[in-house]
Parts: sequence; structure tokens; C-alpha cells
Amino acid sequence: MLALSIAGFDPTGGAGVLNDVKVLNLLGIKSAGIPTTLTLQNTSVFKGWEPVNPDYLKSSLELIFSDLPVKGIKIGMIGTSENAEIIGYFLKKYRNKISWIVLDPVLQASLNYPLFSSKEEYLNILKTKIFPYVDVITPNVFEASVLTEKIPKKKKDLLELCKILISFGIKVIIITGWESELFTWDFFCEKDKAFFFKKKKLKGNFHGTGCAFSSAILGFLLKGFSCKEAFKKAKNWLYLYLKKSTKEKIGGNLWLFL
Repeated sequence: MLALSIAGFDPTGGAGVLNDVKVLNLLGIKSAGIPTTLTLQNTSVFKGWEPVNPDYLKSSLELIFSDLPVKGIKIGMIGTSENAEIIGYFLKKYRNKISWIVLDPVLQASLNYPLFSSKEEYLNILKTKIFPYVDVITPNVFEASVLTEKIPKKKKDLLELCKILISFGIKVIIITGWESELFTWDFFCEKDKAFFFKKKKLKGNFHGTGCAFSSAILGFLLKGFSCKEAFKKAKNWLYLYLKKSTKEKIGGNLWLFL
């Protein structure tokens, strides 16, 4: 069994394809990775990004799928409409051979830097060429709002956003990061169930938590757990690592150190 991360390259290893591979390996899942974008950043500063050449992305995917038994896919930052179309083509082509596909729709860096180009075209391709093949999507509140064009004013409004995302063909929606003064809630939603899962807020800034969370969900799914169980296990697993990272400052920001 093998998982494939298709995501951005973060040279710090705290997010993106490097972090995905680390998380999956820690959970006992052999994994490979293909970068979609190259970022210029450290734990404190994000200076920019550029997409990999579409021909490179297409050839890399062709080579991996022709050679390795990919059973799970984690998709992170994609960046451009052209590369999103390429990924969508491969998802459609190999969907019947893949057990689970998890999408973390990375639209903005932790340091508030936009991570995609040609907004309307890009979002349209996500919705029409990628969403129909995705099992689980893990947007934060901001990303869910962008994808649905709805702004939730209350915690209960997240259900409306989930229903919109389910209409695109996604089976399970997990909206992360609804915050109060003391707690952070994640909202799990599928057709027949929906619930909040809360954790006490931790002090500090964290880098790469969305990448780690979605990768951990894929790992637990591949280990045979249901979507609900994989969600709770991934959340608890990540929370323990975040608590550890608050005790050791790496670089300019606290970040997920695996």
C-alpha cells in the first residue's frame, strides 16, 4: 500500500509535500510525493511561490502511476488552473484503483499570502474537475467561505457551507478552525451525520497544521478506519504533536516539528 502526496514544496519541511510524507511515514504508510509548486519561505516569512512546469507535473504523475501501487492520494497546494486540470485528469483516470482521496484546498499561506492564481478559473476547475473525485475535503473556515461564496456568521452556519460542498460530489466535509476565546472547533459533515469536535486552544503560532491534519486523516483511512474515526484519531494525534511543539521554538514561529 502506498500514499501519494501532490502538494507544494516548503523548504522548511513544516508544510507541503515534505510534511505530508513525514506524517504518513510516522503512521506506518509508505509514501511518495510530487511537488506542484515551489515556495520561497521560512517559518516566519513567505516571499512567494511559482508553479512547477505542467509538463513536469504530467510526466511525474504518469511515471508514478505506471510504477507504484498508489492506494491513497493527499492533495494540497496546486497553484494554477493548468496544473489543477492535469491533476483532475489523473484522478478521473485512476479513481477506480484508489481507495481514498483527501484534499486540503490550500488557498492561503499561514502568513496570509494567496496561493493560487486566476481565481474564478481556478475555483471552477476545482469544483468541476477535482471535487467529484474527492472523498474528504478539509478546508479551514476561510477556505470554505471562498469555495462556497458564503460567509458564516455563527458556528451553526457551517452546516450550510458543507451542504454546498457536498453538492459538488465530495463525500465528507471537515471544516477546521472555528474559534472562540478558549476553544477551537472542527465541524465534521457527511450526508447522514454532522457534529463539532472541540479542543482547547494552544498558545503560539503553528506552521503546517492543515497539511499534517489532512495527511493524518488519509493515513488512518488507509489503515482501515471509517471517516469519522479517522477524523477523530487524526485530530487527537495532531493535538499531541502541537502540544509538544509549544515547548520547543523552531525558527521564528512555532511549527509542527516531526
